[in-house]
Amino acid sequence: MSNVHPKLIEVLIDQTPRAMAAMLVVSFAYLFIFMQFIPLSLIFTWLLFQIILAVYRLQNVKMFQKHLQNKDSLKVNKTEICFIMLNIFQAVMWGIASLLVLAYAPQPFEFVMFLVSVGIITAATLSMSSLYKAYLIFIFSLITPQILIMFYYGDEQHIALIIFITIYIPAIILLSKTMLNNRISSIQAHEALEKSNEKFRQLSITDTLTNIYNRRYFFEIAKNIMLIASREQKSTAFLMLDVDYFKRINDNFGHQAGDFVLVEMVKSIKETMRSSDLFARVGGEEFAILLNNTSLVQAKVIAEKIRIMIENKEFIYNDMSIKTTISIGISEVDKDNISLENVYKIADTKLYKAKENGRNRVCS
Repeated sequence: MSNVHPKLIEVLIDQTPRAMAAMLVVSFAYLFIFMQFIPLSLIFTWLLFQIILAVYRLQNVKMFQKHLQNKDSLKVNKTEICFIMLNIFQAVMWGIASLLVLAYAPQPFEFVMFLVSVGIITAATLSMSSLYKAYLIFIFSLITPQILIMFYYGDEQHIALIIFITIYIPAIILLSKTMLNNRISSIQAHEALEKSNEKFRQLSITDTLTNIYNRRYFFEIAKNIMLIASREQKSTAFLMLDVDYFKRINDNFGHQAGDFVLVEMVKSIKETMRSSDLFARVGGEEFAILLNNTSLVQAKVIAEKIRIMIENKEFIYNDMSIKTTISIGISEVDKDNISLENVYKIADTKLYKAKENGRNRVCS
């Protein structure tokens, strides 16, 4: 992305419509005050350019929005350059306004333009400081003509304003920098909070050992999937898996070896699953899989594939070879059986039947 944080650009996007509305209000006030001095053709041409500028500035923020959404860093950078050029143009337009006053209006109207420029700089601190480089370019482009005009008159009052502005500009730059740092700190704090919330959410829905869904979240999501499948008349299968003689692994090799087997087994099974399937650890060595858009016949093929894969797999833990098998029970979601509790109960019953019939088998 751009060197500027996207959230800072979003602040600019939010502030720009108000800034352009204020700029046009001041422009019409300028017209009302000075039209009695400045030729109408010049002052109305100047106002037309101000209106065109406002339109382009609004178009510019739309481009910012579009490119931020697309995460197109190159176009965001180009839009930022365009933003800087538009603000230089805005500063030039106010410089021209001051020169028109200098040429056609009597003294002390140059003081009015000086105050207008100071007011615009102050307003820009709120609306533009998020893009700090653009803001600095803008204020120096805007204030330089005013300082030159004050030097042109050279009276004590004008020199006093130059002294005032040499104090004011560093102060306003320091203020804008402080505002920028506060915004960045707020953004960083918000992002840290979002990350913490996301981490907490992940911890609340996943099994800490195997990093797949936990029992609570599995049954919460499975209900929704089954309701959708039933409404759309799509087949859904439910698998219950249990590691055979898992206690022997813990007793013979230790609990850490048992945990290792579960983790590696889960990794192997996940490689065979689709992104639309739901996989969870629902007990110590017991797992559940919801196969979306899968018939009972297809589920048997998938279950048998998983069973054979685990049977043939060799788990190497600390140079020790561990072999194990799994038993699988299958049930199907159909028009007569759409309750998750019933589907789970049937799959669990089939799982225990598989174990009673000798384990390392699929029962449906």
